[in-house]
Amino acid sequence: MKKIFIQILSLISILFLLSLSNQANAQRFRGKIEYYSSVFPSEDGKIKSINGTKIEYYNSVFKSEDGKVKTIGDKRVEYYNSVFPSEDGKIKAIGDIRIEYYNSVFKSEDGKIKSIGHIKFEYNNTGSQKSDGKVKSITNENDDSKSEDALDTYYFIEKINCQ
Repeated sequence: MKKIFIQILSLISILFLLSLSNQANAQRFRGKIEYYSSVFPSEDGKIKSINGTKIEYYNSVFKSEDGKVKTIGDKRVEYYNSVFPSEDGKIKAIGDIRIEYYNSVFKSEDGKIKSIGHIKFEYNNTGSQKSDGKVKSITNENDDSKSEDALDTYYFIEKINCQ
């Protein structure tokens, strides 16, 4: 009886692992990515579209936005042109969702994201070298799905802007 139980448990474990591997395969990207071939250095070699969703970049005299993502599909992206180094050149808005940064005397939070729409960020400021500046909490007031989408888009834009 014990041997049969162990065999059944092993079979269930194998089936579970196979289902996990199938889910991982389903998450792979399958699509078409196009790149700019442009005379503008701010665009040349950058992603032009992903599966038909067009991405445009700023050609600007402002260093804080030149070469950065301007639109993804129909979502416009704005950047701060600020005297505060903690926010200059950082994303100001994605569509109608505003993004704010800490302008703080504390190095542990200065220049870090304060909010993306209704999502609020807090950072440790305890004096400990190991935990200072690390995220203390992230809260989404009202479970706002638009803010969640903006958060995902924010990190996607940050990756593209680093090309």
